[in-house]
Amino acid sequence: MFEAIPSPAEDALHGVMARFAADPRDDKMDLGVGVYRNASGHSPIMRSVKAAETTLAQTGDSKAYLSLRGHMGFIDAMTALLAQAAGPLPQHASVQTVGGTGGVRLAVEMAKRANPGLTVHIGTPTWPNHFGICEVLDVPAQSFTYYDSIENRLCVDQIRAAIVRARPGDMIVLHGPCHNPTGEDLDDETLLELIREAATRGVVPLIDSAYYGLANPLDDDLALLVKMMRAAPEICIAMSGSKSFGLYRDRIGILFVRTSDETARHAVQKTLESIARATYSMPAAHGAEVIGHILSDETLAADWRAELSEMRARLYGLRCELVEKGGGHAAFSRVMAQKGIFSLLPLKPEHVSALAKRHAIYMPASGRINIAGLRDGDAARLVAAVGAMLD
Repeated sequence: MFEAIPSPAEDALHGVMARFAADPRDDKMDLGVGVYRNASGHSPIMRSVKAAETTLAQTGDSKAYLSLRGHMGFIDAMTALLAQAAGPLPQHASVQTVGGTGGVRLAVEMAKRANPGLTVHIGTPTWPNHFGICEVLDVPAQSFTYYDSIENRLCVDQIRAAIVRARPGDMIVLHGPCHNPTGEDLDDETLLELIREAATRGVVPLIDSAYYGLANPLDDDLALLVKMMRAAPEICIAMSGSKSFGLYRDRIGILFVRTSDETARHAVQKTLESIARATYSMPAAHGAEVIGHILSDETLAADWRAELSEMRARLYGLRCELVEKGGGHAAFSRVMAQKGIFSLLPLKPEHVSALAKRHAIYMPASGRINIAGLRDGDAARLVAAVGAMLD
């Protein structure tokens, strides 16, 4: 039977990781996988995380299952984190998820149960798993242009056209702060206007938020998420714990779903738990306990915020360095306008392939680079290699 299974296409990002690992050159540069790295190229455990893990290891007394909804200390702490930034949240359901990815997956599957004729509208370029999740769930995905890399502009007209084209009961995927992969964010007012317009047409926004606090002050990003939740009577917001807490391999996230009334809230809550039960049975505890402990401890919470600010400052400094070393080169003209750990360079797949072969510089074929992958001295080498490729 298994001989009949067709081999799927290679995952683009994991292919980059494999080729980078196989390259024997000492000066190789990994700008692919989207993890934060320090100046030496290491992705460290955050101070507050290590402190929380130490305490939990010493005081923990059980490994029994959590509830289907998840670790309530984590859920309550994340809810309070948002409320501290912008006041009480509207009526909503919430559930712990397997990373931000799990939140997106649960939201789409829930929407399909509510509307079997669901279509999900996704702006491109985007995180490829948005389309992958729809494919696995057998949900049609309709693409539209979010960002034009040739003209270097956000395509607000295309986003609005997608909302007009969508049917009531459809879903549209929008990004939280720090767009993946372009780093190009809509301004707050335009984003909120589009969410309100979708709501008036019965289209449910799904907000994928993985990078809060990595480009703007943390509370500004959190306040924007709350404003989004208030802008539509029905909206889904998936938040990851991978980037802002550095808990990549611990796969922790949360999904908030605003509903129009209490009856719908109850149905959504139970539906999310039912899907989770049939998907992975029970939620994992570790990442949830860590974040819950950090946010409930004043000292650890302050240190987490401080380290997040340090990470944000490093990313900003790297962007400044790229612009400085770029000397006005068009390939780096948008770097300072972009936010977060990603920037999209105007490279073709053949350019990306040549950069890997000639210079040991690795990135996805799209030209998306992880700014945090730059170590000390790498910016000048990247600028020189890209300049030589394009000139």
